[in-house]
Amino acid sequence: MIAHSRHGTHSPFVYALAENVIYSSSEKGERKIRKKDRLIGKIADYFGVVYTSSPQNTGNAKALYVQDFTVSVAGIATLQKQFRYIVLTDIYRNKSDRKRWRTICQDERFIVTIDLFFFGLLFYRPKQPKQNFRLRYPFWRR
Repeated sequence: MIAHSRHGTHSPFVYALAENVIYSSSEKGERKIRKKDRLIGKIADYFGVVYTSSPQNTGNAKALYVQDFTVSVAGIATLQKQFRYIVLTDIYRNKSDRKRWRTICQDERFIVTIDLFFFGLLFYRPKQPKQNFRLRYPFWRR
């Protein structure tokens, strides 16, 4: 499912995230990388979590921040149940990362995936039907 605005999402969970965090501001004049980092921080604040890069530092009050996309898809599937959500950075950095992201999006073990271009979010929500979202930042357009 590709949503170019919050109104294209058909999930109350994703709509609320888009409405309250992703599309809530229209900051201008900042570099894209800085906006990415700011948005990642706003998402953590929204869910009330702290980021960890250690797969051993688990808990519902933590989100796993995977900067080095070397964890296998099976490993990520196992880890997703141990964190509130997972952030995968640079999902389009190279051909291997793009392929891994497509595999994750097609895999039934991943319930909600959100493609934000610079990074992807994985949510394990067993009561929700499997859905993949691609959201665009309106304030990142040139």
